[in-house]
Amino acid sequence: MKKSLYRLLLFCVLPLFFIGYAVYLTGKNTDDFYKRFSSPQQNSLILGSSRAASMNPEIIDRVIRQKYPEAQLYDYAFTWAHSPYGPKYLESIEKKLKPDMKAGVFIVTVEPTAVMVAKKSPDNPEYYIENDKSVAKTSQVAINPNFEYLLESFDFSITKELNKKIIPEKNKMAEVSVLDNGQLYGKMLKRFSPEVRKTVNKGKMAELKNRFNGLKISPTRLKYLARTIDFLKKHGKVVIVRMPISKTAYAIENTVVPDFDKMINDISRAQKVQYINYNMIPNQYKWIDEVHLEPISMDQFSGQIGKDLLKLK
Repeated sequence: MKKSLYRLLLFCVLPLFFIGYAVYLTGKNTDDFYKRFSSPQQNSLILGSSRAASMNPEIIDRVIRQKYPEAQLYDYAFTWAHSPYGPKYLESIEKKLKPDMKAGVFIVTVEPTAVMVAKKSPDNPEYYIENDKSVAKTSQVAINPNFEYLLESFDFSITKELNKKIIPEKNKMAEVSVLDNGQLYGKMLKRFSPEVRKTVNKGKMAELKNRFNGLKISPTRLKYLARTIDFLKKHGKVVIVRMPISKTAYAIENTVVPDFDKMINDISRAQKVQYINYNMIPNQYKWIDEVHLEPISMDQFSGQIGKDLLKLK
């Protein structure tokens, strides 16, 4: 009888231990968004798409600490398809933010795709691209472990990180992870040659143009951007930022949406917050693919945002 109980216990405990360890590794190492939904509620946020996902909260915090001592920024930016401005992103932001925070700092990054919808669909949240993605589907955004996210939105096997420990990946171009402050941190292991990179980036710009061909500006998303800013203002200082991209990418965006800055300026004036378009300021930044800043340039840019936050009234 005892042997049978021991065997039963063994067969029950070992699988649970295996799954628990796999979940632990996923939470610690995953390059997906799990950490964003399993970390605690935050008091200051960086918002937007993948362009802002690797912004460095640690650098910004260090620069602004004297003026904003209570602020501790957390990067809650995802991708243009996961977190365009709309009801689902706003709901997630409201849940991620500590309700009693009054002295936070909020960096709201914008780009045309953040306020656009599919041309062939009505401008109605019911049809929005993000509805079947993790930001919209994850109802609990500050719980660890977050089984809801792992079961509904994690695109890999739950044992992915454990498998990588057993059989290491080969020929990786980069190591990517989400840090405790939400920053998507990438360490480059290999680089394309300048010739290959030029060809790859040309293809990326073709993809960008093609994406714009299927999109149109959404008055509803613009309203939700304003609502998001209005909500955040109750909890601290808000600044709207258009991140710097290459001249090639910026020209594409301005050709497709020539009055984008006017739209954002109208919102910033109505909400009485500052809007900074960093493409209008000369810089020496470098990009991985014309729109995402390389790590060193992102650190420099994060420092610049911090300095500009100190100038805000």
